[in-house]
Amino acid sequence: MTSFSHQPVLLRQTVELLVHDPAGIYIDATLGGGGHAQEILKHLTTGHLIGLDRDPDAIEYCREKFGDSIRLIQTQFSKIQRELSPIAPTGVQGVLFDFGVSSYQIENPARGFSFQQDGPLDLRMNPTSGQSAADLIRSLSLQELRRILRTYGEEPQATRITKAIIKARQQAPIETTAQLANVISKSVPAAGVKALARVFQALRIAVNDELEEIVLGLENAWTSLAAGGRLVALSYHSLEDRRVKTFFASKSRTCTCPPEQPICTCGGQAQAISLTKRVVRPTLEEIAKNPRARSARLRAIQKR
Repeated sequence: MTSFSHQPVLLRQTVELLVHDPAGIYIDATLGGGGHAQEILKHLTTGHLIGLDRDPDAIEYCREKFGDSIRLIQTQFSKIQRELSPIAPTGVQGVLFDFGVSSYQIENPARGFSFQQDGPLDLRMNPTSGQSAADLIRSLSLQELRRILRTYGEEPQATRITKAIIKARQQAPIETTAQLANVISKSVPAAGVKALARVFQALRIAVNDELEEIVLGLENAWTSLAAGGRLVALSYHSLEDRRVKTFFASKSRTCTCPPEQPICTCGGQAQAISLTKRVVRPTLEEIAKNPRARSARLRAIQKR
């Protein structure tokens, strides 16, 4: 069995918000190591759970872990509606998103997600599809690479780092995590691991088109919900959470008319009820047990 250890974040709060009908159909759209899925199953009676993940390692692991308890689909969560239409034509009772990267992906050197371990500079959620980070670094212009570091990594030294990468790739291809980490560290020695983390995050987001995936995934999930269905999302940095917060707010507004329109004509009926008036964060106790939970933010809405 593939070693796919991953400690689920805000487990109790997430599942309590998600599962409101033990006979319903639920979607774990970011299956990973199945930590949340395992807890969801405990709350179902005659209900069903469908697990999605674009990572073939996650699908393989959960197939061995759960057997026939979960219906597994390897796909990007932006394709939820297409996958669910023939399975649940009347809609589902809940969809869970746990955004970001799993512990397995970070800790497996062969996947290239971590600057702390040497491995191929890959960073793809699905290592069999699309361009790797090495491909991007090899082909992108200085301007485009700088934009990625600024936009997705919010890196203040993006220009200096980008110039160093361009200069280094002219000498030899940058194909491993150690090679890239060395270039970054030499270009901004005072920034330390923070610069490394920001650059690797930026490349990961670009390689996997993560922010567009989030927007499309939320829209598809919303369309797939039955009346009363719930949408629950865990995010781990501001770029993710901003998109979740904006989407949830758009569904919870009582008026959706254009701001320049003087009179409301939409009827003033919100499409959703917010289940988390304030963002839910992990306790100090959970953070002590799982430091990666520190930045987690949990939000949930219910479709009217």
